[in-house]
Parts: sequence; structure tokens; C-alpha cells
Amino acid sequence: MTNDPHSRQSVHNKDGGSVFANQGGNQTIYMESVKDHLQNGLMALKGRLYAKAVNEFEEFLSDARKVGAQKMPEAQRDLATGHFCAALAMLDGRPPSDRSPEQIDRIESHIEQAIGYGDVVVTHQANVLWALVKDDYYAAIGMPAKPPPADVLAGSIGELQPTQLEPLATHVKRAQGRTWKLLQARAGELGMVAAAEPEHVPVARDFDPARGEAVRRYFVRTPRQRSAAPGAIALGAAALSVILAAVAHNAASLVLLVIAYFAAKWGWQKVKQYRAYLLRYAAAEPKPSDTQMDTWLQQDIAALEAKASRQVRLVATTKHEGGDLVYPIQAVVGVPSPSGTIVDSLRVRRGGDHRWRANHYDVLILFLTNDLISLYRCALDFHTGEPVYEQITEWHYRDIVGVSTDRVAMPASITALFRKVDELFEHDVDGGEYEKYADIPYAQKFTISIVNGERVELNTGFGETLGADNEIAWRDNERALAIIKKMVRARHTSA
Repeated sequence: MTNDPHSRQSVHNKDGGSVFANQGGNQTIYMESVKDHLQNGLMALKGRLYAKAVNEFEEFLSDARKVGAQKMPEAQRDLATGHFCAALAMLDGRPPSDRSPEQIDRIESHIEQAIGYGDVVVTHQANVLWALVKDDYYAAIGMPAKPPPADVLAGSIGELQPTQLEPLATHVKRAQGRTWKLLQARAGELGMVAAAEPEHVPVARDFDPARGEAVRRYFVRTPRQRSAAPGAIALGAAALSVILAAVAHNAASLVLLVIAYFAAKWGWQKVKQYRAYLLRYAAAEPKPSDTQMDTWLQQDIAALEAKASRQVRLVATTKHEGGDLVYPIQAVVGVPSPSGTIVDSLRVRRGGDHRWRANHYDVLILFLTNDLISLYRCALDFHTGEPVYEQITEWHYRDIVGVSTDRVAMPASITALFRKVDELFEHDVDGGEYEKYADIPYAQKFTISIVNGERVELNTGFGETLGADNEIAWRDNERALAIIKKMVRARHTSA
């Protein structure tokens, strides 16, 4: 044994681990089984098995402390890496803002401990991760974060080489703020094109400045065609009678004047009716076709899906495409029950294909992941194609106790709306034959029932016998229902 106080001997203890001892009498043990947890954690992280990775990293750190590895120079980088990777895995491949306060506390604790070991490489990685957390979790909602500030920590981005940047670029997704943009720019400089997520491309829509007026006209019944001829003929007859009376200058003149009076009165009424008809016709025509209305709706739903994807903070593609979903985005479209400010402005009409269209829609956008359903709901103002209000909720499949489409008696609010529509139509068609919506007895209702008694309901059709010809002019409602039922059933069965 040498006299060098820093020299060490390596022997094996009875547990099979390597025991390091020096002449000062300090013994530390850094068993291979301890490092196995670190390697297992790195493999799980690479495979995006985040829960397993967190468990392995924390097992590694716990066992390392037990054997005193924190005092061993050769273990410092491993310990720093364990803390950094544990924090990274705790994000679960999601932006920091999706984590709970307790999770953020654990993440920051691991980051601070990683920095505390003073390893240059891991410190830069941990600095950047902490800056991302401060930007996306704290700054995004105006919450103060403890020092150091994110812009100081973000200075470490320039020190990262491709292999050091790769874990951050791979496992941190859709973060907001300056640090995320700098990280993407650095990834681009290093040729890591795949690391920088593409910007959301706005969905192309046909923005017609006349759309609002066109939609309004669609729900105004075109009046029965009238002719100007009766009024013109009657007024002509009245004028002729006056002329003849003036020429005759006898007893017949009085009769001709009486005829002229009544012909002129009747003719003038017909002229006024024709003028009113022209005004009503101008208010109702030209209408957009059913096909044009459906095209606008498809474009609006596509734009809402893109917007909802950003708000629920999901990669809205299926897993085999690298996203978060087990099925493509599902949309359910219905007619809202009249309430509040919408009661006076809601209009509905059954088109030439017998499908219902409205000037306001109740829209559900559903994102189905392995464990959760994220739901974006809005009232769509069809005149503008923009949502009036928005709501985001999230449920575990086990919290959903029922998904159904049922035929129910027409809700009173819808009957009242249809009666109002009938009155408007009756005025427009001057008492002619038309379909009375208020006589329709049944509504088709799409329902998601939650264990706490909450219900999400949409009116998706109206008719005497409900079916495809009596539904909303959105043809994917039944498909969405089938997919949601399938996922709920599968998750309840496996629970």
C-alpha cells in the first residue's frame, strides 16, 4: 500500500460491490447495482417511459446516498445527471405549465441539486431546463419565480453541444417563452431540424366579406313569387276609365269613375304588396347553397380543431405519427339550446337535403389520449366563423359513466324557437304552404355523462323519425360517438 493519502485500493465486499478505501480510513461503496438504476432510467427516458424513468432515477439517487456516493469524486457527474434526468422525466413529455404545483416543486428541487454538484455540462443542461420551467410555468401566468431569472439561466443554451441539447429538445414539448425560442434556434444552428417543432400553420379558410350577410339570408324564407302585372293592369284600367269618363260626359261617366276608384284602390294595394315582396325577396336572396354552408362549417371546424389543439397543449396527431392521441381529433356539432343572449338571434333551417343548419352551433372538439379525454367546447357564431365563448375540460375515462345518442321529446326551449321561426316564415310566405317546425315532436340528443352528475348535451337532430336525414349537417357525429364509446368501454374493462 502506498503512502500517498489519496491512493485507494479496490476490493470486493460480500455483496459483490466495489469497495474503495484510502489510508484515512474512509470507506465508500459504489455498487454496480446502484448504477444499474441510472442506466435503466436513461433507457426508459430514451423510450419515453417517463414514469418508469422517474422511478429508476430516484431509486438510483436514494441508493447512491445510502452508500455515500455524494462524497466520491467519480460519482458527481452521475449524481448530477440523475437529478437532471429525473426533473426532465417528471415533465412527462409535456410543457411545464401542464404540471401541478407539487410536481413543479419536485422538478425544481432536482434541478437545484443537479446544479449543486458543479458539473459543467450537466449544470448548463439544468440551467436551460430551469429557464424553460420559469418561462412556461411561472412567467406565462404572471407568477413570480425565485432567482436566478430565466434570461440569465438561458445563457447556457449557447454552451450546449448536440448531444447535450438532444435530451431537452426531445423531451420538452410545446413550451412557451423566450427560452423555448432560443432553444429551437440553437437546435437549428446545430442541424437538429427535428428538435424544433413546426409552427402551427393557420387553417386556410375562404374569408368572404359577404359571408355574414349570406348566412343571414340563408335563414330568411324566400317569399312566394309575385308579379307586378295585377297592380299595373288595375292601375291602367283605372286610368282608362277616367279617360273614358271624361270623353263620355254622360251618365255612364259616373259609373266609369266608380270603376276607376275601386280599380285604382285595388291596384295600389297590389303595387304596395309587390314592393314589399321585392324588399322581402332582397332580404332573402341570393342565398348560399347547402353545399357552400357545409364548406364553411368544415373550414370552421378545422380551424377550431387547430386552435383547440394549442389550448389543450397536445400534439394533436396519433401516436404512430409521433403525437399524443390514440384516435384522430373528433368533433361533435349540434344546435345550442336557446338561452341568454342567443335566444333572440338563433335561427335554424332544414335544407334541401333535409339536414339541419343553424346560424349558431354548439361544438365539441374531443382529444382522446391513452388515459384522458380533453374536451374543448365553444359556441360558434356561423356569421363570422369565430367562437363566442370557449371552455376546456379534461376527464379520466373512469369518470365517464355514459355516452349516448337518444331520441327525446322536443325540449321546450327548442319548441319555442321553432314556433318563432314558423311565425317569421308565415309572414314571409304570406300564408302559403310550408313545413311547420313547431310540429316536430322529437330531438336527437348527444350526451356524455360524468360520475359527479355533470352532463354534456348537444341537440344533433330533429324530426318525427330520427335518422341521417334529420341530423345536423355535420356527418361525423355518429363516428365520434362510436369512438368515444369504444375508448370508455376499453378503459373501464381494463381498470
